[in-house]
Amino acid sequence: MSNETFSGATDSASAERLQMPIPRVDPVRIPEVFAELREERPVCPISLVTGDPALLVTRHEDLKHVLTDREFSRAAVCGEYAPRSQAVRPNPDTIMNMDPPRHTRIRKLAAQAFSAERLDALLPRIRRIADDLMDEMAAMPQPVDLNEAFSRPLPLRIICDMLGVPFEDWTRFTDWTETIMTISSTAEQIGAAYVALRTYFTDLVASKRANPGDDFLSALTRQSDAEGALTESEVISLGTFLLVAGHETSATVLTDGVLNLLTHPDQLADLMADPSLWPGAVEEISRHGIPGVSPFPRIAMADMTLHGVDIPKGTAMVVNYETALRDPRVYDDPEAFDIRRKQPSQVWFGHGPHFCLGAPVARMEVEIGLHALFTRFPNLAMAGTTDDLRWKNNAALGGFEHFLVTW
Repeated sequence: MSNETFSGATDSASAERLQMPIPRVDPVRIPEVFAELREERPVCPISLVTGDPALLVTRHEDLKHVLTDREFSRAAVCGEYAPRSQAVRPNPDTIMNMDPPRHTRIRKLAAQAFSAERLDALLPRIRRIADDLMDEMAAMPQPVDLNEAFSRPLPLRIICDMLGVPFEDWTRFTDWTETIMTISSTAEQIGAAYVALRTYFTDLVASKRANPGDDFLSALTRQSDAEGALTESEVISLGTFLLVAGHETSATVLTDGVLNLLTHPDQLADLMADPSLWPGAVEEISRHGIPGVSPFPRIAMADMTLHGVDIPKGTAMVVNYETALRDPRVYDDPEAFDIRRKQPSQVWFGHGPHFCLGAPVARMEVEIGLHALFTRFPNLAMAGTTDDLRWKNNAALGGFEHFLVTW
């Protein structure tokens, strides 16, 4: 696409654009301005952290529309002059930055990591990892930061196990991931983190090719000579994406789930008394805990109009999960946390072609992890109040900076 394709998008509304990110004043509540936008300006001009213009979509049905309509492209974000949500241009070999049919081919191969057979084999592994983490946690002096002791290492160990990545390198992964997923990181910082992560996976893929195991990366390398198999760059990009995406959101949801259950002790008591309630609770925990504005814009591939707002070709479209998942047009009493809620829609793992591949694993992590945590530590409590919490406003996927607990 040419420079002209993008340069005029939403410029006429530049004076009215909201500057992103919008920080949380209250760490446990989304900014009120988002709910106001959902009702009054459901398609709102914004400035991304890069300064590039975009339109923010805040209603549930509009989110589904943007995520599914082929006229909104993910691949186009890799264009030279496309609006960006980060200081560096996205990698076109990453599955999240593809459109069908290329995306369809990559996703079909990537889905093998989450096959029914692999998920069945993963169940006992998740329980063992949770038990090991709680053993380590029990030996720590209180209070303990739940993020570092449980919520982050649980999904990180699981995705490492699935991919065949040595978990002992976890501090390197988390440093690289934090840099990449911090929206205020400079181009130089993000570029260095990407290079380090890709170099690590390049070496790892080479070792898997020489000495394959029963992990997912080994399976991909065994297919390298087959027709339609992934290229070397696609294998490396898929591995890095799954590692980052496979633990960041889950860590935020796990801690938010603990917060909601601790602040709704009657519902926690019901859950512990009746395990059949857990699947529904996981859905409500996910609905409530999926953080904010998507870091993955779509590009409009044609001129169109939505809610009376002109959307020129080349405009970046950004969706807000938090407001969509609290849209009163879809959810009754949407701000309430209710483990018995009958969910009319489940878009917290995305919608359409880019629906989260790891959704079944994430659900297992939340159910098994939280059930085990409250069983092992029945007197688990916050060390302080919600006023002591601090939200990571510069993190693309949010989350609490620390979450101290005792038991």
